[in-house]
Amino acid sequence: MKHPTLPIIPRPQRLLLPGLLLTCLLVVSLILPFSTLASDLSAQLPDIGKAGTSVLSPREEQQLGREFMRSVRHNLKLVNDPPTVTYLQGLADQLVTSLQENRPPITVFLVDDPSINAFAGPGGYIGIHTGLLLTSRNEGELVSVLAHEIAHVTQRHLVRAMEANGRMSLPTMGALIAAIVLGASNPQAGEALLASTMANSTQQQLTHSRSNEQEADNIGLDLMVSADYDPRAMVAFFEILQNSQRSTEFAAPEFMRTHPLTLSRVADARNRAEQYPVRAPRNNTTFELMQARTIMRGGENEATSPNARLEKSAWSQEAKKYFNALNAAKKGNYPQARIALRQLIQENRYRVLFPYSAAQIELADNRPKFAKKILSRALNLFPGNLSLIELYANTLLLLGQPRTALEVLKAALRKHPEYYRLYQPYAKAANDLDEKAEAYRALAEWQYAQGGLYQAVNYLEQALKAPGLPPYDRLTLQARQDMLKAEVRQREESASQAPEDHLKSTGY
Repeated sequence: MKHPTLPIIPRPQRLLLPGLLLTCLLVVSLILPFSTLASDLSAQLPDIGKAGTSVLSPREEQQLGREFMRSVRHNLKLVNDPPTVTYLQGLADQLVTSLQENRPPITVFLVDDPSINAFAGPGGYIGIHTGLLLTSRNEGELVSVLAHEIAHVTQRHLVRAMEANGRMSLPTMGALIAAIVLGASNPQAGEALLASTMANSTQQQLTHSRSNEQEADNIGLDLMVSADYDPRAMVAFFEILQNSQRSTEFAAPEFMRTHPLTLSRVADARNRAEQYPVRAPRNNTTFELMQARTIMRGGENEATSPNARLEKSAWSQEAKKYFNALNAAKKGNYPQARIALRQLIQENRYRVLFPYSAAQIELADNRPKFAKKILSRALNLFPGNLSLIELYANTLLLLGQPRTALEVLKAALRKHPEYYRLYQPYAKAANDLDEKAEAYRALAEWQYAQGGLYQAVNYLEQALKAPGLPPYDRLTLQARQDMLKAEVRQREESASQAPEDHLKSTGY
């Protein structure tokens, strides 16, 4: 059975970006909003606090988030690396732990883009560019950006900005937000998508206010302190951004221009950060390991690429050894990589990244049986680790063991049905076992997680047509399809009630 893959729209030649391009129209950003709009916008937005709850219900906001991510996945190149994404998600989870009430769901994803960028979309989706990960000098600076974006989510700044144009449908809003995100990385493509979505007047009504940026800074500092990070890292990163802006210029459509990071904003953050006690430096080894993975997955020649400017001399010995192991594997020197990772595993047996990487190297060297042994031992030490489970299941499928793979995946999805990455290997395992209904059901859930609502309904229809379907399974599938069909009706009603929308159908 052929499994669907999301298309990546080819992107034209990338323009030279400034050191920081954080989107300020719909997508909440680190940088102040546009100079031509900011002074007028404060009066258009609701008061800061818990306003905005009447605009969208939590369920509608999650639906908007799925629409947003559907466009993002189609138009931006996302990084498919479970260890790095899991690391970023873990940082976000640490930051929101201190929130006592109304803790929003936060989902972090990584965008393959060298610009220093981050953005928060609807539904708690936060994008981090690889350029931000590589430019940060320590974990605290990376966390400061993530805390700022989480603050935008918790204060529902995006929802409040939408209040100025409440008649806009959820599909259009999701596509429009994604158009702004795309424009930050590719102005021409972003402008084209934007033009097909909405008029400029609407975009301007949804720009964020200066007060939102100030509030996000302040709450972000509080989140950092609660997670035991030194808030001065935010000020240090602001200084990186200032230096980067001084050295670069960017020509973009007027609606995509961003404001320089002002001295007053840096001063405000510094004054607030100084009110907190100095925190002991955090261990940066895990952060450095993720930088190493990000560099090595890049494809450029490490010695001549911009990534070579990364100050690896400041890394720990553990990170340097890991980088060298990955570099050896990339050059096809698998024996050297294998020896290095064995040594790393012996020195730190509680770091799950090392057996994961060792198994990846065995798979790259066409030795899936050895990869299976490594992963089996690792799962005994780290039971329930979803990244290991995914790689283990795919390894079992390579070895022609779909039944074992299916059982492993079924147990994991029973506990973590939201971990959509497992649905594709689950579908393949079920298909290899000729369990068609299960295969289509898994593909439906995978499509739904990607924002493919109509495709998910169609896959469930195929599942219901599978021969020999037990009555209980039929009822379960029918109930799920009815739920998704209701969401389809809601989506279509929302679109029909927004006469000013100009968004054309995009594949549904």
